[in-house]
Amino acid sequence: MMIVCVIIACTVDPVVFYHDGRPGLISRYIILFGNSILFSLNAILGPAYVTLISNHINEHQSQRQKAFLIATCALEIFILFVNIIIPIVFGIDDSNRYYRLPLYWLYIVAEAFLLLYGQHVYFAAKRRGRYLSFFPTWQFLMPITVGMLGQSIWYGTSLIWPCVGVSVCCIALSLQNEGIYLDKLTGAFNRFYLNDVIETAKNRGGIISALMLDMNGFKLINDNYSHTEGDNALIAMTRILNKVVATNGVVIRFAGDEFIIILDKTSHHSIAEYKTYILKAIDDYNDSSQKPYKLSASIGGDVFDLKNNQNFDLISELDKLMYADKAIYYQHNNRRK
Repeated sequence: MMIVCVIIACTVDPVVFYHDGRPGLISRYIILFGNSILFSLNAILGPAYVTLISNHINEHQSQRQKAFLIATCALEIFILFVNIIIPIVFGIDDSNRYYRLPLYWLYIVAEAFLLLYGQHVYFAAKRRGRYLSFFPTWQFLMPITVGMLGQSIWYGTSLIWPCVGVSVCCIALSLQNEGIYLDKLTGAFNRFYLNDVIETAKNRGGIISALMLDMNGFKLINDNYSHTEGDNALIAMTRILNKVVATNGVVIRFAGDEFIIILDKTSHHSIAEYKTYILKAIDDYNDSSQKPYKLSASIGGDVFDLKNNQNFDLISELDKLMYADKAIYYQHNNRRK
């Protein structure tokens, strides 16, 4: 959405500037509707930015937040429709020259507020302990801030949308660089990211809450129903874990059918509770999936202090806890089923 907004704006903006002050009804309509489009795109950009950040950090937007963003965008666009009949945002004089009206500043203030709100969402997640090593939001914020201030102060210059284009390029590059930390099949983070999380945890105080999950009978799914169905099972498990963890941690595909979950330091539930929630979510999936097989998992986890023991092997300890749970599982289940 943001890329489309930039493409449209960078096409419309020079056309509008070219016709500004030129005589004729056609130029007048181009200035009127062109500027209306530019203000509409401005109204879309802020909510899109907040949504992008929320999605990026695996936030689940509340209905209140969604309603607020939609209402803000809708109100700004509605005012622009009114402006076509009764100029209140911008006007066009008898010489076909564009001029600003008081509600112009409403769009500047609204855009600034949403950009700052996006920053709040991002840094609030970091304060909760979310391990956010990528997506430096200042790369997006700074060019837009410069463009908004420049175009507002130096009347008649076109700076906002070129600066937005620079900002969107920065986001694209950041997301592209982040791709090396994502598992291509499931979309979960990968082992490279886990290493970064462990180092970050040591530097932040050393306390880390983690679980390791291994899918029971995964080889049988591959053997009996194809590797494609095995991939589908991995994707389904990732979705289950992301739904349970939600905004309280990150899901990492460690290797094969093994996953590691790192919980934020502000998580309000214990390791045992998360294990229960995951198993319940797996059961719910099995009840509704209509697959010829059932998903199952062994899970082990604990809270670890990495600071006092720099040589502590987190993976090894999680592995032991997970296999202890798997041993209990196989006491009651045939390994070949």
